[in-house]
Amino acid sequence: MPIGHELTGEGRAAFGEYLLLMADDELVLGHRDSEWCAFAPLIEEDVAFASIAQDEISHAALFYELIESLRGLSRDQLAFGRPDTEMRNVTLVEQENSDWAFTVVRHYLYDLADDLRTEQLLHSGEPLLRSIAERIRREERYHLEHGAMWLHRLAHGGAEARRRTQHAVDRVLLGCRGIFHPLAWEQVLVKEGLLPDRPSRLLPTFLSRAGAVLLENGLQMPQMAAVAAGPCGRVGHHGPELGRLLETMGEVWRTDPVANW
Repeated sequence: MPIGHELTGEGRAAFGEYLLLMADDELVLGHRDSEWCAFAPLIEEDVAFASIAQDEISHAALFYELIESLRGLSRDQLAFGRPDTEMRNVTLVEQENSDWAFTVVRHYLYDLADDLRTEQLLHSGEPLLRSIAERIRREERYHLEHGAMWLHRLAHGGAEARRRTQHAVDRVLLGCRGIFHPLAWEQVLVKEGLLPDRPSRLLPTFLSRAGAVLLENGLQMPQMAAVAAGPCGRVGHHGPELGRLLETMGEVWRTDPVANW
């Protein structure tokens, strides 16, 4: 997938960084979702989350292929050959699943944020990026529907389900800020015509949409301004969970990095 030949050096660098953070988000969350296979509360959800995980990882592969044309590193090198300090995923997606409520809330709110992000890609000046966004959005629509169904089910369950769901909302919505963390090279993407606006400016729209869904389900928005932000994965600051996850994810690749899996 040759791409970016018409960009300036600054534009190619910024474009590579943006593709990398989207790819890393999808890859890491996909692996977290895959951990529910055989452990979900219903056998149907074993299948559903395995399918969702497969989608997320395939989306990551699409972005890694674009980065490969920009940086010359293979998809496997990008996915499995970097230390955690070089990963650009938001810390929210690397956190361990804990309980079902946390997984459901993260699943839904992340996909709500990703819907805004891919919607923005539809207006990119790069045709190949628009085409990829269209493909991803067709699959992500079902992820959103699945997450919305489970959010409603938990929020309208018994007292314990509702308590756990609200606790998950408090954790996850705070973590969602990192998805839209402002970065110095954002303006370059706009200047080069790759995006219509800075990705960080999507945060207010995301909070508005998330707030409306939570209100519909009788859940409360946390007071985010009063809580300090945690480590910023966008600049390589991660918790110990990511290092353990990368060790597991890359175990097979490290046995023979040049093999075709």
